[in-house]
Amino acid sequence: MGLKRFSVASAAIVVFGVLGSPAGAVDLRAAAPPPPGDISANVEYITTVTQTGGAIAVNFIENTMFVSTSRGLFSYDITDPATPELLGVLPMYIWENEDMDVDPVRKRVFISRDPRGFTTSATPGATFPFGAVHVIDASNPALMTQVGFFLVPAGHTSTCVNDCDFLWTGGPYANAQTQPGFTGRPIYATDVRDPANPVPCPDPIDIGRNDGVTDYAHDVQVDANGVAWVSGAGGVRGYWTEGDHLNPLTGEVEAATACAPIPYGGGGSPSEATPSRFMHNSWRNVDATIPDEDDPDTPEDETKGMVLYATEENLSSNCNTSGRFATYDLRGSLNGEGWNDIATTKFRMRALDTWTPQGQEGATACASAHYLADRGDGLLAYAFYGQGTRFLDVSDPKNIRQVGYFRPNGASTWAPYFYNGYVFIADNSRGVDIVRFHDSPAEAETVEAPPLEAAPALGKMDARLGYLCPL
Repeated sequence: MGLKRFSVASAAIVVFGVLGSPAGAVDLRAAAPPPPGDISANVEYITTVTQTGGAIAVNFIENTMFVSTSRGLFSYDITDPATPELLGVLPMYIWENEDMDVDPVRKRVFISRDPRGFTTSATPGATFPFGAVHVIDASNPALMTQVGFFLVPAGHTSTCVNDCDFLWTGGPYANAQTQPGFTGRPIYATDVRDPANPVPCPDPIDIGRNDGVTDYAHDVQVDANGVAWVSGAGGVRGYWTEGDHLNPLTGEVEAATACAPIPYGGGGSPSEATPSRFMHNSWRNVDATIPDEDDPDTPEDETKGMVLYATEENLSSNCNTSGRFATYDLRGSLNGEGWNDIATTKFRMRALDTWTPQGQEGATACASAHYLADRGDGLLAYAFYGQGTRFLDVSDPKNIRQVGYFRPNGASTWAPYFYNGYVFIADNSRGVDIVRFHDSPAEAETVEAPPLEAAPALGKMDARLGYLCPL
């Protein structure tokens, strides 16, 4: 049986606020009825925060939600997640900062400025040599202030490592003025403990990632064990950034640092699973296992932590090549296979399964995968641009199943976030949708991924088409 769904034909009423309005001056709540579109019966629509305009990214410090947009940083009191209250706005032009990170101890928000964010529509295709990072003091979210700013030879995304003592900044494609000989920008690490006096690490990180070529390192996610997973052109590779670990490249136990990390695992993504091989982001649930139907006596502990979830982003109108969600088996990648002579070996991880919205209940077309959130019990919330948020059961990573969906008409869904029983959804056309998923991973029809075809060339972002954010 498929999921029951309903469609709502009446438009939601939205109340727009004014950029810079004082706290409490604007009612942020949309009308009670859900928006027009397709919503599964186990998803409850709560409200939409609309005054931000299009939301790019969301993050949280205690009971404060921060929303990154192209025109500024917004903060909200979400003590009651169903009724967000505006606290403050820091007006600034931001592009793109699509995976905004925060330091919950020092109460800081990091804004990553893409090198292309320094250009204008008058200079199409131009690329500024450097990106930048803004460090925002959010200890008083009603009066956010910049306490640090520095240029960096990257800037598409920035991620905290080692408890936000350091930032790892990556992307976009290379610039001949600052990365001669590189196809894409690698990771650049910066010590931001003193944000007014940041200290860059001496050498770039994650070079040679794409079969020996230094290619686009797009984003970083740090798992519960402290492994920093770098996604980008070619695949996903994980690094230890602190502690003593066996370095599989030298055979010696060494001290890992944020400036000199030690390889852990991961590697190339096979084109049979992800035709473009441009891996946008990833996540490892260190408790997830791989059920073995061929050998049910295999201890689960042998596969615990060996599942990697990853996004291929490819904005293609061809459903056979549109970016996919993929699961991987990390076994066989823990001895340096993703680094050792990969120009020759062209090492590929083993893909377990892939998934797209094509042909799925509640879908109207195909759309590339984007960011995901893990509830921790085998349930993922997954952004698929115009196909909205998909709730996926990955308790068996070899058999990804849809168990719910929220697809408002006109969606440009970039990222979902689990928070205190709610799901906050950054939508670059709607704002922040807030929903609740009233279910545990359960049975649902599975539609097999379509046959694979040769992938088209990767597109490049046009800042004037903000919702198209491929690279």
